[in-house]
Amino acid sequence: MQPIRIVAIPSEIAESVRATMLAPVYGFPAHVETGTETAPCRHCLRQIHAPQERRILFTYDRFAGRETLPQPGPVYIHAAACERYPEDAGFPDELRASPRTLEAYVRGRRLLAQEYVSDGGMEPAIERLFARPDVDYIQVHSTTAGCYTFRIERG
Repeated sequence: MQPIRIVAIPSEIAESVRATMLAPVYGFPAHVETGTETAPCRHCLRQIHAPQERRILFTYDRFAGRETLPQPGPVYIHAAACERYPEDAGFPDELRASPRTLEAYVRGRRLLAQEYVSDGGMEPAIERLFARPDVDYIQVHSTTAGCYTFRIERG
């Protein structure tokens, strides 16, 4: 498989949200809660276990730093500090158990293709999408909830 980079939200954003309890760019209030269901942290890409761990819900632009047209939506991070997922660590194992939708984009925020993976075998789908020379990056979403999780770039 070709090298890939897993791009979680930047540490500066997670730290800022925890310190100010405001969403970056938009300034909307962030919300702290003890969830009733487990959800992935968009910073460390580990699960936030309910009800043991608290989480922060805030508005985040999943195209931030990549595109000029925003598309904000809700994301979670751990309420307590956590370490950002390493970009060279491959697809996060903790997220393989739940169905994921991989969306392939070209610059200009144009969706080119989607792959639905329910068996945890993400690498073949990533390979197929990046085999297209026009694909610039892939965004990974929860197939069941529809929410953004992280981005994949060529290594």
